[in-house]
Amino acid sequence: MLYRGFSQTELEQQYSPSSMIGGDLSPYLASYAALSAQARADLEVHEDLSYGASASQVMDFFPAAGAGAPLHVFIHGGYWQALGHRESAMMAPLLHENGQAFATLNYTLAPQARLGQMIEECRDALLWLASQAEALGFDPSNVTLSGHSAGGHLAAMVMATCSNALAQAGLRVRNVILISGVFDLEPISLTSVNEPLQLSKVEVHDLSPCLNLPTPGPRYRVTVAERDTPEFIRQSRDYAELLRKAGHSVSFDLQLGKHHFDIIMPSGTFLSSRVD
Repeated sequence: MLYRGFSQTELEQQYSPSSMIGGDLSPYLASYAALSAQARADLEVHEDLSYGASASQVMDFFPAAGAGAPLHVFIHGGYWQALGHRESAMMAPLLHENGQAFATLNYTLAPQARLGQMIEECRDALLWLASQAEALGFDPSNVTLSGHSAGGHLAAMVMATCSNALAQAGLRVRNVILISGVFDLEPISLTSVNEPLQLSKVEVHDLSPCLNLPTPGPRYRVTVAERDTPEFIRQSRDYAELLRKAGHSVSFDLQLGKHHFDIIMPSGTFLSSRVD
């Protein structure tokens, strides 16, 4: 057996979230794009703001109605090799309604970038936001960081490796929301997902959130879809327990009736209340 008693075929299925919905992602990806385009049409937005030297280091920023608002920063999923910020603004209207500014980050994907570079780019995006807080009109001491799937991994690793740099820049992440994330890279390295990533054993160790816990401080919410694969659910539950044992303020919840791809739609309850 390859990992935790799974055969290769079983492990591939466990780390293929689309296996839970019949394998066809296209309706959900189309919804992401359409809802994100509608958000940009309906709301004030600063598009493709550059936070680094690469053309992929950009973000869309949706200001709140008033100055000094909390900021919600979202890191998209796509198994580190697909999607982008243009398909990841669907939650902007609800956050705007709740009085929050919203930034959706883009980053360089595999195979053009290794995983460590993606983490660094997300850190750089947050540092850039800290430097632009006054100009963009948000409160840098009241930030929520969230990520979905691969973005949940990146958000967790930013907090594990970059929290001191963010604090020194004046950015206080009060809340972290990790949605159907990946927190142990070992099984990923044993599946076809690793073909563009080419994770080494050192990277698996050094870049797995479960082996690199952050310093206690922010409130963590670890949430996962009821219709995610058992392995995705286990990873989220295990990571939440690791955070709890390390002294973090953390909650874990299962999004009933949701699967991996609709958990981040505007109807998802993880965005249902304002974070103060």
